[in-house]
Order: sequence, then structure tokens, then C-alpha cells
Amino acid sequence: MKKVLSLVLVVLLLTSFTACAKTSNVGGLSNSKSVDKATDKELSIDVKGETYPLAIRDYLKNHIVLDKKPEKVAVLSGTPLNIWYDLGGKSVCTSDVSENIKLIPEYKEEIMKLPKVGAVYSVDMEAIIAEKPDLIIAQVGTQSTQAKKLKDMGFKVITTHIRGFDDVISTYKAFGKILDNTKEAERKIEELKNEKEAFVSKLPSESKSVVILYVTSKSLAVKLDNSIAGDVAKILKLKNIASDLPADTIGSETTPLDIEYIVGKNPDYVLVTSMISSNEEAKKSMENHFKSNPVWKGVKGISEGRVVYLPQEYFLYNAGPYYNEAIEYMARSVYPEVYGELTEWYGK
Repeated sequence: MKKVLSLVLVVLLLTSFTACAKTSNVGGLSNSKSVDKATDKELSIDVKGETYPLAIRDYLKNHIVLDKKPEKVAVLSGTPLNIWYDLGGKSVCTSDVSENIKLIPEYKEEIMKLPKVGAVYSVDMEAIIAEKPDLIIAQVGTQSTQAKKLKDMGFKVITTHIRGFDDVISTYKAFGKILDNTKEAERKIEELKNEKEAFVSKLPSESKSVVILYVTSKSLAVKLDNSIAGDVAKILKLKNIASDLPADTIGSETTPLDIEYIVGKNPDYVLVTSMISSNEEAKKSMENHFKSNPVWKGVKGISEGRVVYLPQEYFLYNAGPYYNEAIEYMARSVYPEVYGELTEWYGK
């Protein structure tokens, strides 16, 4: 009898522990997924509370609580920085800002004059600490390691992941609360959603297929749906022929290049994204690559001249406030008969 009672007690303790582990939370944020009730999609960042204190859970499921509006914020990457400033925020420093990031014109000069803490993928920890920020906003992936170290030092850190349209919306919503500017955030969100819907409503019934190539100074790969270009293609109901292929690593946006697979799928359009010195160099590199390998002639998107070079200001760096311009760029490139010629709009 004693053995039975002991066994029951152990089971009860384990059940209690498991339940606690599943429901642990900070400020009302559990460890389960946070979902946007309107779209049923997971939020990349979630903030609970309408006024301070605010409980925040970031993309990496880390939790922090802000008791009051932060006064010294260090935003370490261009995309969150753009959204932060668009809602009236300021930053005490940032990483080196690429010329290919499309900054909001009225804040561009101010942002470019901010103290720099090094390259986005290798920020100077001492320079950040010297600013004594009461909140640090870092970027997932390129800054995850530094973000963890800063968090371990006692700094309040949020890691952002802004790849697709829904991530932009989540970030506006979260930053609006942190900056105590929810009305402006809601206005921006409504504007972005309405503009996006205007493009989608004009889509022709017949869809096109695409492959999204990704060129760097050292390699060539194919982008998946969880990339910026993949997300825009999905919004425009384009069939990404790589959608069902496995990522090269867990969570990656790319899959290894397989030319024979691409030839077999024979996409209508070839879209090219890049992480190289400039848009011009990316185009030159890919044109040379296509010429050097005759196998590419088997892809009708190439043989029939339907290669679209996607500019880095929209497809390497998430344009945040200008995400709908990324949608428009791709829409005009693939469906000029519906949305108008690209040359009539881009750069004007």
C-alpha cells in the first residue's frame, strides 16, 4: 500500500511540474505561440498590456517587462530602426547603415549621423554598453549571439525578426505600444493593409510560376517562401517552384541550387535577389553566370527574357514602411499589363 501511495505521489508531482512548465509566463505571456486573432498567424513579437508596465515576448520567445517608457534605446539594425523612427522613436546608436536600406526621408540625415557600433553582423559590444541603453533592439540571426550576451549582462533586450509583411505589421503594433503611440501605429497598419489589398484585388486569375535565385559574392542558392521575395511572391499568388524543397539548414531562407530541378519545373519567371556590393554588380554577375552555363537556356524564363532583378532596398533589407513598394515592384515586373510598366514607376 505504501509503495502504491508513493508511486501516486510521484506521478502527481511530475504532472504538477509539467503543467507548471507549460503554463509558465511573464506578465501574462505564456510560452505557447502568440497568434494574431484577425489572421490566425503567429506574431513575430508580442506585447501584452495597453499601458505600462508592458510584458514583451520577442521572436526567440524571450520575455522582458518594461515598467516605464524607455528613454535611451539602442536599435541595432536598419529595418527595426526605420519602423521605430516612423513611430516617433529615437535611437542612441545603430550599426553601419547600408546605402541600400530605404530610410524614411525626413529621418535619413538624423539616422546617418547616429553613433555607429560596427557592422550589423559584428556589433561592438563595448560601444553599445557605453551608451547605457535602457532597452536594446537587436536583429535575429546576425545579432542573436550579441543579444544573448547583453541580456546576460542585465540589459533589457528585444530580438526582432522582420522578413515578411506580417512581421512588419507585428513590429508596428509592438513598437506602437512601447512608444506609447498606438493610434499612429494603427493608422500605419491600416494604410499598409489597404495598399496591399489594392494590389491583391487586381491579380489575374491565371498565376505564374517563379524561381527566386539568391546570389552573393561567393555562392548561388534558391530562396524559399520564408524570405522577403518568397513572401511577396506568395502575396501575389505566384507559384514558387522551390516551396516544397527543404531548407539548407533549420530556419534558413534558402535551399541549395539544383539547375536540373529548375529546368524540369521550367518557371515562367526568374527572380534574382542578391547580397553583393550593388544591384548593378548582382545583375552583371548573374548575366555572366547564365552565359557561362548553357543548361540555363532550358529555362523559358531565361530564354524568353523574363529575368527580374529585385533591388536590395526592397528584397535584401526589409523595407518596413515601404513593404508595399516591394509588392508593387514584383507586381509590375510580372504583370505589367495589369499594374503598369516598371520603368514608369520605379525611381520616381
